[in-house]
Amino acid sequence: MTTHSSCDGVIHFGNVDWWYHNRGHASVRMATRLAQRVPTVWINSIGMRLPIPGKTEIAWSRYWRKLKSLTRGLKRDPQSGMYIYSPIFVPLYSPSMLKFNGRLLAWQVRWVCRHLRIKHPSALVSMPTMTPAVELGRWVKIVFDRCDDFTTLPEADKQQVWELEKRLLEIADAAAYVHEGLMERERGLVKQSVLIGHGVDFDQFVAARPLQGPRCPTPPAMQNLVKPIVGFYGGMDEYRMDVELMIKIARHLHPGTLVLIGPKQMDLSRVLAEKNVVHIDQVSPQELPYYAAHFAVGIIPFLQNEFNQMCNPTKLKEYLAAGYPTVVMRLPAFDTYGSLIYSANSHDEFLQNLEQALHETDPGLIEQRRAAVANSSWDKVAAKVAELLAVA
Repeated sequence: MTTHSSCDGVIHFGNVDWWYHNRGHASVRMATRLAQRVPTVWINSIGMRLPIPGKTEIAWSRYWRKLKSLTRGLKRDPQSGMYIYSPIFVPLYSPSMLKFNGRLLAWQVRWVCRHLRIKHPSALVSMPTMTPAVELGRWVKIVFDRCDDFTTLPEADKQQVWELEKRLLEIADAAAYVHEGLMERERGLVKQSVLIGHGVDFDQFVAARPLQGPRCPTPPAMQNLVKPIVGFYGGMDEYRMDVELMIKIARHLHPGTLVLIGPKQMDLSRVLAEKNVVHIDQVSPQELPYYAAHFAVGIIPFLQNEFNQMCNPTKLKEYLAAGYPTVVMRLPAFDTYGSLIYSANSHDEFLQNLEQALHETDPGLIEQRRAAVANSSWDKVAAKVAELLAVA
């Protein structure tokens, strides 16, 4: 720890890879806002589990995309001004290899700081496998971006991940939580616990789907689709998405189209085999409101599993800002907005709720949904985190 009262740069040890994962993730949204305040470097994730062909979905695709990412080195995103660094590491996760990767990563981070002339960095950490590298650094402040409970990630070593998370909680100056339940569970394990929640680009979603007048133009990829359009966007992982439910939704929608927007991080072949399902690759957060504006209903067809119990999807506030009905599988994070959305505990109930949502007639619900999230913004979230990081 240094004695400086403020930092001159932020090193964000990321939980996704900028080059192929979902850039709408809360951690990415936060990092791009921090980059407007101080030089910020996003360190691409080094992962938490080794993909095993025959066991892990799209294992060879995961190897190939990471290999391509590693060739990029240090780049700067022209839109946000944030630096992106793809670290060299060994994709093995035994204690000895984590220690080795920690030393290797710490050396690379020191090089990046020297190259960018960052002398007094703070660390924002979203991925527990980067803990050994953080422990070797000198930081003005360390903040644990507590965005998920990674001990429940399938194929990860639960005990080892918790040991890494616990070490990070012990050395951190603060932990920033998006889920109140996780914060309460870990209260007392970290010096300071702060519930930051999520923001939303409220004005953009409202402007794309105004109460009066025409909506924004339909993006080319969504033109000529059979309506109604039921949509989902974001990262799609096998431990999050309920494939069986997605197939049932598609078959229930006749006539209609199920639109999925985002990078393929799982095997979607069974879902895409349905003739009325359309997949659109990742679009930027800035473009997203123009796609979402043309949904009749937004859906969150998540598994009700241990991992999702502590999740808090950023898309819920975006769906509410857009104003249209939202159908979800019930999870703790959705309870706050229970009166404004349709929650289900079974596939049959989900499809019944979907039918209700498609025939919703109360225009006052649009204003109620928007009012519920009107005061949320990513700038406010980033301001809280910037204060924790001692950004001047």
